Amino acid sequence: MALGAQRGNCPRPSSRLCGSSNAAMSSSPFDDVVEAVRAALNAKRADLSQRVTTIEAALRAYERAVEFEIAESFASEHRLKQPAARERAAEAALGLARAVASLPELPARGSAKPPTEAPEPEPDTAPAAPVVASGKRASRGKLVIIGAISGREKSGALPAELAADAEWIDTERDGVHAVGNLPQRIKQGRVSGIVILDRVVSHKHTEPVVAAAREARVPVAFAGQGGRASILRAVAQLDEMRRERS
Repeated sequence: MALGAQRGNCPRPSSRLCGSSNAAMSSSPFDDVVEAVRAALNAKRADLSQRVTTIEAALRAYERAVEFEIAESFASEHRLKQPAARERAAEAALGLARAVASLPELPARGSAKPPTEAPEPEPDTAPAAPVVASGKRASRGKLVIIGAISGREKSGALPAELAADAEWIDTERDGVHAVGNLPQRIKQGRVSGIVILDRVVSHKHTEPVVAAAREARVPVAFAGQGGRASILRAVAQLDEMRRERS
């Protein structure tokens, strides 16, 4: 019986193998390889997640910027309170494009920086409309452009047809008195349209102007930091507002 019991358990010659089998399995080289593969895959997954997160954030920023410009245009057209200034759609689109262009699957380009200059030239084909309408605008009053424009070369910011009919108000140079009697002139019908460089001007300067424009039904458009293309685009928006109201 004792012998049978002994045989029922691990045979004596191989008892050394039985006792060490668990230890051998826990430290198998296969496990080391599997862990190394898992760690490598997790690292690649983390890198992928970071790229996706960056693109999603840029896409959300673009969505909000477009919504802002839609709300801004609607508020100007209907004389409603303007939404708080934020990033323009063109800039958000560039940020999204840069995020997508950084994907490793895309071929590397040497033109990563030029897109920062793209927003200015791109609308150059559109400003023909405001130039055509400039003759009508001159008889109805000045085109007033408001913002911190000290040190800028204003002569090249507008075509000659528009520059002759434009008045620049420098809020940086003239401080709190920059706007002066502009609200009164607006109500008197001496101003045909207003372009506000909303990214380089304080609300304390624009609030009385926008209020007067709303009362007198004078169109208001916004031009970001005041680049040439942004101003021309804003002038085109003014003409479109006038056509819709006529």
